[in-house]
Amino acid sequence: MRLWKKLSMRLYKKIFLVISLVIPVNLAAEYEISINYESGFEFTSQKLLFESLQKESSRQGIENLIQNQDWIKDYSITFRPFKKKIFISIKNREPIFILNDEYYYDKDLIRFGFDKSKKKLIMVHGDIDDLNDILLLINNMELNKSIKFKVVSINYSYVNGWDVQTDSTLIRFGKNISDNRLKNFHDTVNYLYENRKIPSIIDMRYKDGAALSYGK
Repeated sequence: MRLWKKLSMRLYKKIFLVISLVIPVNLAAEYEISINYESGFEFTSQKLLFESLQKESSRQGIENLIQNQDWIKDYSITFRPFKKKIFISIKNREPIFILNDEYYYDKDLIRFGFDKSKKKLIMVHGDIDDLNDILLLINNMELNKSIKFKVVSINYSYVNGWDVQTDSTLIRFGKNISDNRLKNFHDTVNYLYENRKIPSIIDMRYKDGAALSYGK
């Protein structure tokens, strides 16, 4: 009985190997492809990927196509040749901001193509040398719990330095985002919270503190 089981397993492996090598040339037409987007369906790139997969004619072609997608963080592929089904699970990179209307960036500052399908993100513009400065500003806006500033855009220029536009206030940090300047910013926000009055502009480009403007 045990000998029969061993022979059966060997035979099964041989049969599987043969079938895996004789997959039809037009694989996409013969196989049912199912894709699970773990992060939801949000991007035009996801739709374009599915359309491209339907045109692929080999298993290797499918894997190569997925590997070449810069917006994919993780993925898994399960081939079931007997049932003529392919299951693909994909986890997207989650963008935090869009730089110069050209690229998405996630929290690890991994860059991937901006397909213009998701625009409700922080828009960043400028000739920026160190992208960590962008995350530094975003994180400091979120750190302060007394007043919740929602960052809409961040702009950098050699003339004005860093300008952070929130849903209520323009915050100007200048060219130097020092620890002391960030501390002064948080102290200023705590003061504003105590006085229950939010200015339209907070200008942090002063050595001794901040200049506040309540004009429209």
